[in-house]
Amino acid sequence: MTITSGPTITTDLAHTRDLLFSYYNATARETGYPGWENPDQLPPYFGVDHDDPAGYYAHPGAYFTALLDGRPAGGVGVHLLDADTAEVKRLYVLPHARGYGVARALMARLHTHARTVGAHRVVLDCLPQRTGAISLYRALGYRDIPPYRDDHGLLPLACFELSLHGGHATHTEPTEPTD
Repeated sequence: MTITSGPTITTDLAHTRDLLFSYYNATARETGYPGWENPDQLPPYFGVDHDDPAGYYAHPGAYFTALLDGRPAGGVGVHLLDADTAEVKRLYVLPHARGYGVARALMARLHTHARTVGAHRVVLDCLPQRTGAISLYRALGYRDIPPYRDDHGLLPLACFELSLHGGHATHTEPTEPTD
């Protein structure tokens, strides 16, 4: 695949369900489960955002989609846990789009959004085997923290936090299209 430009970030939800379904199947494979052939087979805890992304990621949250040459490349959601804390949800880059700065562009847009809605910090959890994602988070200034919620489930998760007033996320991000 030849990419002629960098990622464009949009808040258009047209590709959100497909991106989330790809994320769920990648997560299932990484944790030793077979995955699902269609979204109707998803367990209820995945259906929460998949079935109604507009409701789940409603403002002050958001879901950002990256496009490369007009094709979906990846996505990430953000939720506010409280007035000061934004949570990263389901960062995923499709295999064909890896290596083009998609994840970094999505996170930059998420950080800008979180600051805009008044968050002072961003938290996230991640499967420990996602070493590439963990390296990105650390490069962006995230630091390891203990679990920040009681409902993380049975899977072991690595948890991270970023202060939006310190570290790498405080520089001005390039303006990206939002529609």
